Amino acid sequence: MVDNTLGKRSKTKQQFKFIFMLMILIGSLILLILEMFPTTSDRIQFPPPDYKGYLPLSTAINQSKSSRDLRNSIIENKSISQLMWALQGVTHGPRFRTVPSAGATYPLEIFIVSNGTSALKKGLYNYIPQDHQLRCVSSSYNWTILQSALFGEDSEAVSNVSTVFFIFADYARTTFRYGDRGVQYVHLEVGHAIQNFLLQLVSLNLNTRMIANFNSHKIQNFLNTKLEPMVVLPVGVNGGSDSPLIKLKQLSFSNTEEMTVEEAIAKRQSVRDYLTGKIPLSVVLDVLEDSITIPHIVGNNSQLDLRLVVNDIDGLPIGSYRYFLENNSLYQLYQGDLRSSITETYRISGQPCVVAAQLDIVISVDTAWINQQIDLNLYHRIMMFNIGMIAQNIYLKCAVNGLGTVVIGAFSGSGSAQLLDIPSRYTPIYLIPIGLTLEYFEEPTGLQLSLSEMARLTGLLLYVLFFISLYLSLPMLRKRVKKKIRWLHCIFGIVAFIGGIFHYMVIHGHVYNLWEFLNVTSYFNALSYFIFNIFLFPETQVDVGMLMAYLTVCFGTIAVITGAVFAFKLVNRRTILRTIHKYFIFFTLVFAIIHNILNGVIFATEPFIFLLLNIMAIDLYFVLYISPDLAKDIFKKKERISVIE
Repeated sequence: MVDNTLGKRSKTKQQFKFIFMLMILIGSLILLILEMFPTTSDRIQFPPPDYKGYLPLSTAINQSKSSRDLRNSIIENKSISQLMWALQGVTHGPRFRTVPSAGATYPLEIFIVSNGTSALKKGLYNYIPQDHQLRCVSSSYNWTILQSALFGEDSEAVSNVSTVFFIFADYARTTFRYGDRGVQYVHLEVGHAIQNFLLQLVSLNLNTRMIANFNSHKIQNFLNTKLEPMVVLPVGVNGGSDSPLIKLKQLSFSNTEEMTVEEAIAKRQSVRDYLTGKIPLSVVLDVLEDSITIPHIVGNNSQLDLRLVVNDIDGLPIGSYRYFLENNSLYQLYQGDLRSSITETYRISGQPCVVAAQLDIVISVDTAWINQQIDLNLYHRIMMFNIGMIAQNIYLKCAVNGLGTVVIGAFSGSGSAQLLDIPSRYTPIYLIPIGLTLEYFEEPTGLQLSLSEMARLTGLLLYVLFFISLYLSLPMLRKRVKKKIRWLHCIFGIVAFIGGIFHYMVIHGHVYNLWEFLNVTSYFNALSYFIFNIFLFPETQVDVGMLMAYLTVCFGTIAVITGAVFAFKLVNRRTILRTIHKYFIFFTLVFAIIHNILNGVIFATEPFIFLLLNIMAIDLYFVLYISPDLAKDIFKKKERISVIE
C-alpha cells in the first residue's frame, strides 16, 4: 500500500502559490495590453505633457491677455493635453497638481466641448488628472443651449471657435474641511488655474476669452452636471481686431536664466521651510512686477492692494511697505521687524513660515467697491479669481528664482491698519511668505537630474536590488558561500529599502530638495500622509496602484526586519518568524508587481520594461520558494514509497 498523504498539504500550498503568481503574470499582461491598446471608446489617453517648452515665463506673462475677438483654429490633441495639464495636471506625487489647493482637496473639475472641427472628435469630455485622460461624457449636445447661456459678445466668441473649456467646482470637497470659508478658497484656486491656462495658451500661440458671467443653470444643463460652473474659456486665435499685448520690461532684474512656462508650472510647489540669508532687491522687484501683470477679468488694479513685510531683503530696510501696482514702486510705512506682530494680528497659528520668510506679501481687495455692484456675489468671485491669478504668478516666479513660497488664506482677524496701513474698505485675502531655499544657492547645470527623475530611477533600481537580494537566498548559493551571501543579501535588501524611502518621499512630494531629507519634520509629514491615505478607498487606476505601493512598504518593512533578525542570528531560525519572513516576502513581491503594472506602465516611456521585471519576479519566486519545496516533497515522497514497498 502507498501512502500518498505525506507532503500532500505542503505540495498543495506550493501549487497554490504558483497558480497565484501565474494569475498575477496573466493579469499584468492583460493590463499592459489594455494600457497600450485601449479598447474603451469613452477614454482618450493623452501622451505625457511637455515639461520643457520653449517660451520664457516672463515673456508669456507679459503677452497673456483675454481676447475680445476670437476666431476658430484647429486645436490639436497635443495642445488640448497641454492645456488640461496646465489647468489640473499632476506634477509630483500621485495627486499634487499644477495649482495649489486648500488642504489638497482639489474641488475643481475640467470639462471640454468640441464641435468636431478640431482634432478632438465631437462631444463633451471630462478630464481625469490622475490618468491624464479625457472621459467622454456625451457624443451629442445642443450647441444653442451653450450660446443661450452666454450674453452678447461672449456668446459670439463661443460660436466662433471649435473648442471650449469649462472650470467647474465641487464646493463640498473643500467646505467639508474648512466650512464656509472653503468657498473663497475654491474661487482663489480657480484663479490659479486660469493663470496657468493663459500662460500655456501663449506658449501654444492660442488665446481665449475669459467668461465669468453666464446663466449657471443653462451651463449645468448643457453639460448635464450639478457642479457649479466657474468660468467658460473658448479657445482659438486672435481675430485681427486685437493687437498682441507685448509689454517689454524696461529693466531685467533677474540674473538667472529664465525657465519656460512649462518648466515653471511643473516645478511649482508649496514650500514652507526657508533658510537664513538675504534676497536681492532686484529679485523681489522682478517677482512683483511680473506677478501683477495679469489680464484682469473685470476692473483694474485699483480694487487690489499689496503690502510688503520686509525682513531680509538686500537693499531694503526692515519694515512694512506699500507696493504701488501702477509703477512698480515702494513706499515705506513703518520700520522694524513686524512679522511676529502680523501673525498675532491676523491670528495665524501653525504657520512658522511667516516668521521665517525673508518677505511676506499681503494682498487685499476693496470689499466696499464689491458691495456697490449689482451682483456682489459675482464680483466677489471674480476678484478672488484675480487674486488667485496674481498669486499663481508669484508661485511661478519664485520657482524660476529658486525661492520657496506658499499661500495662506486663513485670516480670522480683521487686519492691522497700524502695522500695514491698509484702508478700512480693504479686506486681506492672501498672505504669501517668500523665503530662501537650498536651490537658490546651488548653481544649476545642464547635467543635473531633477529630484523627480532621480526618484523614478531609484524606484526601478530598488526593484532590481530587491530581486538580487532574493536571488542570493537561493539554497544552491547559500550553501556554497554562506557567509558572503548572508552579508550581500542583507546589504542589497537594506539598500533597496532605503531607496524605497527616497522614492516614496520624493514621488509623494514630502521633500523638494536634498536638504529636506535631513529635516525630521518631512518624515513626520510623510508618516501622517501615509496613514491617512492607506485607508482611503481607491477611485482610479493610479489610486489602486498607490495602495499597492503602501502595502508594499508595510509588508516590505516587516520582511526586512525579520530578515535582519535571521541574518544576525538574533533568534532561532526555526521560530515562527521564519515563516512570517517567507510569506511577507511573497506578498511584498505581489504588491510590488501590481504597483509596477498599474503605475509603472503609465509613467514609463518603455512599459515593456515593467512587464519584463514582473516576469523576472515571478520566475524568481518560483525558483526560490516553489521549485525547491516541490522537489523536496517529491524526493521525500519517493523515499517514503520505497520504504513502504
